[in-house]
Amino acid sequence: MKPVWELPLDPSGIEVELDNGTHVRIRPGRPDDRAALMEAFERFSETSRYNRFFSAKPRLSDALATSLSDVDDEHQLAWAVFDPDKPSAVGGDSGLAIASARLFVSADEPGVAEGTLAIVDDYQGRGLGRFLIELLISTAAIDALRIVRFEVLATNRAMRGLMSKVGAHGSAVPNDPTVIRYDMPVPSMEDVDPTVGALYVLLRRVAEHRMPDDGA
Repeated sequence: MKPVWELPLDPSGIEVELDNGTHVRIRPGRPDDRAALMEAFERFSETSRYNRFFSAKPRLSDALATSLSDVDDEHQLAWAVFDPDKPSAVGGDSGLAIASARLFVSADEPGVAEGTLAIVDDYQGRGLGRFLIELLISTAAIDALRIVRFEVLATNRAMRGLMSKVGAHGSAVPNDPTVIRYDMPVPSMEDVDPTVGALYVLLRRVAEHRMPDDGA
């Protein structure tokens, strides 16, 4: 993939071209993404909702929406992905929300973070999942984390296939045969080749707990 443009950064995010030619806009998640998250949730199938939250959720509760938008760049780090060619009914200049990727840093296990992905059904199968996993690993590296942990339902074949493609090996979760755990070691920053250009600057600013602005 490659950034479509470089600097200066724009608060709406940067446009990225995936390997298959799909264009998306990406930026760090923000507390004001709550309405966009709720809008995206309405476009998830029941299966996608179950795979993400491990339970049937006919709607995204106010409490959960608030929790997911409570990005502090310390305990929860998030990337928000948009389709820049489709407007959002809830406003904003980034476009239509289509995906998110998150790291929830463990309070009990230093250096470990739970990784999660959520991609609207219409945008699945386009290489976005692999791109976001690689982005989470790069984010974890510059935040000096050791492991990114994904817990995946055993019935979620698409996510299990994606884990296999990125070289992750699964193990059983004690006392829960319905879930497979994938612990992905995080390389040191010296061994990471993060995306160059504007996306690299975004990564650096996430590590510094700063939001992008109009300057370089």
